[in-house]
Amino acid sequence: MPPYAPLADTTADSLQPLCIYDSLFTPVGRQEPSLHKSLFTHHLLPVENTHEITIQHQGSPGWFLLFIALSLFFICTFLRNKQISLVELLQSAIDSRAMDRLLRDANLTHATDQAIIAPLMLIPVVLVAYFAFLPPVNDVWLSILRYLLLLLACCLIYYARNGIFRFFGNAFDNNEALHLYLSSNYIYHLLYGIVATVLSFFVFYTDRVGTTFLYILGGMLALLFIIRLLRGMQLFLTNSKSPKFYLFYYLCILEIVPIIIVTKVAMYL
Repeated sequence: MPPYAPLADTTADSLQPLCIYDSLFTPVGRQEPSLHKSLFTHHLLPVENTHEITIQHQGSPGWFLLFIALSLFFICTFLRNKQISLVELLQSAIDSRAMDRLLRDANLTHATDQAIIAPLMLIPVVLVAYFAFLPPVNDVWLSILRYLLLLLACCLIYYARNGIFRFFGNAFDNNEALHLYLSSNYIYHLLYGIVATVLSFFVFYTDRVGTTFLYILGGMLALLFIIRLLRGMQLFLTNSKSPKFYLFYYLCILEIVPIIIVTKVAMYL
């Protein structure tokens, strides 16, 4: 053996089971530093402790796609039966005359149609909230059951909220103003369902950019909520007979306070 040849690693290999941690007997392995190109001198500079963060798409459960397809089917069937186009729906969201014409032609003032709008909106919205906030479980049927229970609870809250609005409308003798306010809400709730159904597919089934679509969906729903609230308050306060301050106070309690409570609960999930 030449005098300056390195020793074999047999000693380190034999002592490896005995010396689990680095010691005097085991050689300390050191990874060669990676070379990065300098932005200024165009030289290769060694940069240590670099870690490549790989974003892995975990995939979404298959039953998500089933409910997205059901939501899309129900919305398209409802709009076709009522002969409502997307252009008319958008026009009625900002124009009072277009809203009156849409309500008259589609007969959305019927109680059955108003009850159907709730699940049309909540199926995709609750699905996105379930995906974003609730921890996943391995059992598929348990996941579906949890989602259906959450959907049922949201529908009951929606119907109770409308019942409270009608109670205050009758108490203050503002049935006409209440009718305009709820009609405007129904139109925006249909828009909620359409936007959430379309974007939820990209949220669940696009690799690497699903979180981006989730933020886009949240921003669009928040924007629609603000426009709906301002539009509804404008219709309600303009056509009401009661003092405007108390009406504005009750609207804030019934509209903004529940959103704050849901947001606080979601932050602790």
